[in-house]
Amino acid sequence: MANQSLPVITISRQSGSQGREAGRLLAQKLNIPYYDYEILDRAAKESGLSPELFEQAERSAAASLDRLEKGLPATDTPINVKLFQAQAQIIRELAQEGPAVIVGRCGDSVLKGTCDLVSVYVYASEERRIQNVIRKKGLSRPMAQLFIRQIDKGRSAYHNFFSQHAWGDMAAYDLCVCTDQLTPEETADAIAAFVAVKGKRSREE
Repeated sequence: MANQSLPVITISRQSGSQGREAGRLLAQKLNIPYYDYEILDRAAKESGLSPELFEQAERSAAASLDRLEKGLPATDTPINVKLFQAQAQIIRELAQEGPAVIVGRCGDSVLKGTCDLVSVYVYASEERRIQNVIRKKGLSRPMAQLFIRQIDKGRSAYHNFFSQHAWGDMAAYDLCVCTDQLTPEETADAIAAFVAVKGKRSREE
């Protein structure tokens, strides 16, 4: 059973920073639920929309950003808003169920001011992220570099459109962790230690 005194922990992360892996390990360490793609599945079921639409939301946001940068009108804005609203509703429902680790999808902005929340941003140098992607996906170096840049562009566009702050604005998060010198296990330990200290101070106030 999850420790109800723990907060909801949201994790935003750069592509290749191993933030997803760290989040999964953190949930195991704290014995609380972990939500990532499960949010998409549940949102698709409850909204009646195709799961593929949710999976493509970030790419769609990046495409709209490209059009805006070229002075063209954004495309598919109504459906993108509907997709976001469906996911946001699921995130709120999950947070009401108790402590959890929630990865991506503007979880920090969706939940801000609604629950006991710790927002985390996981990042790394481009070189470290390239090496992680090469090792994980077996891509060539140029393809790995292109992969992380495209994924991050989509995440940034999606977050910046729907969030109250810019993606990667470190002042907006409770904790920012550089994983250049850390394994996913060590990253999870660092976040858990921060959560413990923050919880202790909150109880003392």
